[in-house]
Amino acid sequence: MTDYPTLAEIADRLLEQADEDDEKLVRLLDDLSDDLRLELLTSDLLNAYQAYLYFFREEPGGELQAERLMLTPASETLRGILFDEADVFELVFSVGEGGAGIEVSDGEKTYERFTGKGARERAVDYVYENLA
Repeated sequence: MTDYPTLAEIADRLLEQADEDDEKLVRLLDDLSDDLRLELLTSDLLNAYQAYLYFFREEPGGELQAERLMLTPASETLRGILFDEADVFELVFSVGEGGAGIEVSDGEKTYERFTGKGARERAVDYVYENLA
């Protein structure tokens, strides 16, 4: 585990190099070791939007979804972040031992978890095809 000052220094350097270009930040994160990258992607040094882009390589939906993630520290992904809804179901972005995923939940029960590119779209499809 990397000490906080070192992790903060690395995050500052990456953000400066990326110069507000999220795609460039994703590429810079790709160059880090797996452990260091995961530490950054689940820390307060990046936001959940940046983590979402890294794990899924796509936008999280519309402006509201992106804004929700931008305003949330990436550390919250360890508990799960409600970032979208489909019908009466919640779409929750989380990072755990199995990697990043989008969970379909009713707030109490998780019905399904989707990973990889297109996870959000598959989660929405799942709700309308199986639950709504």
